[in-house]
Amino acid sequence: MPSTNLLAIRLVAIAVWSLATVAATAAEPTGLSDERILDDTRVIAISISLPADDWEALRNESRDMGEVLRGDLSRPFTWRRADIVIDGVPVGSVGIRKKGLLGSLDSTNPSLLVDFNRFVDQEPVEGLGRLTLNNNKQDTSLISQSLAYSVFRAAGLAAPRVGFATVTVNDEPLGVYSNVESIRKPFLRRSFGDGSGMLIEGTITDIVPESLARLEVQGANKPGDRDRLEALATLLASPDPLDVERLGSLVDLDDFFTFWAVESLLNIWDGYTANQNNYFVYATPSDGLFRFIPWGADAAAGLAPGFGGPFAPRRTAPPVAAQAALPNRLYFTPGMADRYRGTLERVLDEVWHEDDLLAEVDRLEHLLTPVLGGRQTGAPKAMEAIRDYIRRRRGELTQAFETWPAEAPSTWRRPMTSEPLGTATGSFTATYREGAVDDVPPAEVDLSLILGGEPIVLADVEASVSTFMFPGFGGGSPRRGPERPTEAGQSPPPPATPGPSGESPVSVVISGKRADDGKPLALNLFLDRRRVRDTDGSLPVNGMVTEGTSGFGIPGLMPMRSISGTFTPAERGLVPGERLGGTFSLEITKTQGGLMNQAPMKKPDAAEAAPSR
Repeated sequence: MPSTNLLAIRLVAIAVWSLATVAATAAEPTGLSDERILDDTRVIAISISLPADDWEALRNESRDMGEVLRGDLSRPFTWRRADIVIDGVPVGSVGIRKKGLLGSLDSTNPSLLVDFNRFVDQEPVEGLGRLTLNNNKQDTSLISQSLAYSVFRAAGLAAPRVGFATVTVNDEPLGVYSNVESIRKPFLRRSFGDGSGMLIEGTITDIVPESLARLEVQGANKPGDRDRLEALATLLASPDPLDVERLGSLVDLDDFFTFWAVESLLNIWDGYTANQNNYFVYATPSDGLFRFIPWGADAAAGLAPGFGGPFAPRRTAPPVAAQAALPNRLYFTPGMADRYRGTLERVLDEVWHEDDLLAEVDRLEHLLTPVLGGRQTGAPKAMEAIRDYIRRRRGELTQAFETWPAEAPSTWRRPMTSEPLGTATGSFTATYREGAVDDVPPAEVDLSLILGGEPIVLADVEASVSTFMFPGFGGGSPRRGPERPTEAGQSPPPPATPGPSGESPVSVVISGKRADDGKPLALNLFLDRRRVRDTDGSLPVNGMVTEGTSGFGIPGLMPMRSISGTFTPAERGLVPGERLGGTFSLEITKTQGGLMNQAPMKKPDAAEAAPSR
């Protein structure tokens, strides 16, 4: 029998061997690399597995619209542990969560982030630490991001690569996703040669003093990093004429003019220059200059047909995007409008090769059509709309050059600001309506409303419940929400006869007239149908207050009064003739700036249009 010491030595040896074996297994190369999984000449398969309860909780997470409108974007979605198989290679214990702001959020086919290091220290994909899987909800063509970023790169700018993947979760097929290269240190090292600089992400905000706190800043580790950011913000907001020389010591202006020209060329309505949204700025360590990186190109109005944004119905795309402070200040500075035009003409000449772009659309259509999910059958038609945009865009810009300088917003748009306005509490019960419904029992409403610190008394209060019809952004008539997808091999869900189909939101309108002056006022509430049907207890509710109008709509240049809060169902009728009702507790916020602050259009005057001396 071995001695105690010898036995201990053997046990230690076995433990060391076991740890070494585990370490060797963890470090063993998987064969996955960024080039492999971002290869846009093939569609890879990505299969995700996680507990069913975790998946249901993940897919139903959402942002509070009131928080978003107040500028609070800090609440993250919850990371959950999952296993994943990427192009046939299994990777265990990754982190997965939902992603998106408002337009791309979806409870059926959510966009996803996959973080390999969230729970385990591992590097299964050489050159990538995470996956960004976009659901293409705003891009029915599925190819907008791939095409747009390739144009940015062809123009000499840093832009993410895009691959394609069929995604399944717990054996449920979700369709084709765009696998977009994340703007992280691997991307920065590849694009700029050094990933140690300050990275700034902008979401519905601008680089001006009043909104600096809303920028997400990472890696501001070097002395003077934040000082340079504050100096840029102060310079852009100054009432004095723009000091272009000083600006050029902070921003790579050649790089920015090209970025600006490409965003306008592609009509990226939800990017930095047109909407103060979806952008990164990198302080390049080699020279300290700020350079812009595009993001969110699934909302390119030119390459994502059918979704041009609430202020961009389908029409000729403008030649100049200048809602943000930097492009607007430049455009109305002597000589800069012509410099912008020269850059745009160069990009048209050197990058916008219609035959090559059309051939790329053909290639992507051939690649993706065989693997489309049930909700994506309209992709080929949307791709044809992209071909039309490619063919006509040069002519639109050439025509604009004939009457140069073009119009642009007369000043940059003030960033969005919000403040609490009031509360609404109470209850309602009403019959669900779909079209004309006769003999509807009267609604029951109890409402306590406070605005600006004053109780508001309403007369003739009533409530209605119906299916919310999405506005026809980008042209067209209002439409229902998306149908629940039907993948190959699955039977379509039975139609909800005679009621609404799919997962369209529920619209609740509580309205009346002010007792003091008779002015109409309405609380327009929107409920997630799935949550009304499936959630126990309270669920989130969002909406808007409208006053002096009979219907829901974005109130143009007026302040928006947004609603957020909770609704606790007591009756859950979701088809015509049934009753829906419960109690609610709501906060009302007044939001100004942003989309509610559109400046009138103007041309640069003679002094501004003249070349600088």
